[in-house]
Amino acid sequence: MQIYQNTKIASNKTLYISGQTPSKDGITPQSIEVQTEVVLEKISSALHEHHLTVDDLVKITIYITDVSYLPGLRSKLAEFVGESKPTATLVVVAGLIDPAFKVEIDGIAAF
Repeated sequence: MQIYQNTKIASNKTLYISGQTPSKDGITPQSIEVQTEVVLEKISSALHEHHLTVDDLVKITIYITDVSYLPGLRSKLAEFVGESKPTATLVVVAGLIDPAFKVEIDGIAAF
């Protein structure tokens, strides 16, 4: 199932969302699924602060520390993006700022 598209036309105004990490209230969950949920909740909150929704996301960049996390990440991401399907880049990195972090996602929204 495809959860992204190769191109998406954006309007003049854009919101850039910094990389969101999976720590909440000083706690980092262990599973990639729960870490992804925390990250996506933070992205959703950032969008809502500007009266935007996931449909306004035009680009996301996903950083994971192990390719084996991809199935768990994809399931949560598919639920989040639904039919909006922003463009996406996936990067497997050696590590993130905290060794407990398995995923980080940034985004660009247009309005």
